[in-house]
Amino acid sequence: MANANNETPCCIGDRLEYGSMGRELKVGGVDMYLATPKTPTKKGVVVYMDVYGWQMPNTRYIVDMIANNGYVAILPDAYEGAEPWSPDRDRSTFLEWIKTKDPNKIHTVTDAAVGYLQQECGVEQLGCVGFCWGGRAVHACLVDRTDFKCGVAFYGIGRKDDEKLGLLTAPGLFIFGEKDPVIALDQVETLKTELKKSCKVDHHVTVYKGMPHGFAHRKKEENDKDAAAIDGARLEMLKWLEKYMISIPML
Repeated sequence: MANANNETPCCIGDRLEYGSMGRELKVGGVDMYLATPKTPTKKGVVVYMDVYGWQMPNTRYIVDMIANNGYVAILPDAYEGAEPWSPDRDRSTFLEWIKTKDPNKIHTVTDAAVGYLQQECGVEQLGCVGFCWGGRAVHACLVDRTDFKCGVAFYGIGRKDDEKLGLLTAPGLFIFGEKDPVIALDQVETLKTELKKSCKVDHHVTVYKGMPHGFAHRKKEENDKDAAAIDGARLEMLKWLEKYMISIPML
């Protein structure tokens, strides 16, 4: 997500032509996309969208990937019906637009998604994953909530002046691209410093060499280098979820 030093939003990148395997539903008045694995499970993941919204096929592709790896995955419309950013909009208006989309106020939507997973899907262990703006939402959840076993934030980070930047309540994995024009490497270094100083749970920061913002879900695998980074970041996500969400036998 764009920061105060960058007046342009992240590029939409390569929009996938993808039909998705899940279904849409409404929970507590909030639109959501739900994907379920073939085998019943008590593990669930809340996925947070980027600025391009909950209907972005690239994000739904990742939701389906998570589901295919053994989790009930739910993607809520974190903007609660408000229009997401569009690449056709005047970029000079982005900073004013994004002021109305505070990832630190994600909790009402999160409560609805978590409640559905627990009450309707029988989920007992929760993880969270987010991209861009959604990465910041994951960071907010990991410092403000105690219901998540772990979280993975892709190229999203809380404000560097936030006193709670390193105070995670659950293990957090943070993934960035080295050539990200939206999140400068000095912000990543600040995060590392704060985590080292304050964090009492497991955490890890990975920076993928040569990769731009959005690479793990909005960049095509056009060459071996890109494919290695994209696949590597996605595999890191899945391994992190697997590490901290223990399998519970179904009755």
